Amino acid sequence: MTSKKWFLLWFFLTFAFVVTANIVALLTYFSARIYLLITQDIPIDVYLPGFMKLIKGTSFGGFIFGCGCWWIYYRQEKK
Repeated sequence: MTSKKWFLLWFFLTFAFVVTANIVALLTYFSARIYLLITQDIPIDVYLPGFMKLIKGTSFGGFIFGCGCWWIYYRQEKK
């Protein structure tokens, strides 16, 4: 595997997992907010510090997961 190929593969895997994790987290967050609005009349408001922690946490998790998937692929490629 050339150095350019492994770097591009690592970059795209981690980027895809970060974006996917953030989309899933945002959908879950807003689904829960809409559920609370419908069932208990709690207004939809975004608590910004908590929201930023959510985005940072999911981005970090997506990065770790993407690197792990790349590492598994890389180990299989070396065999």
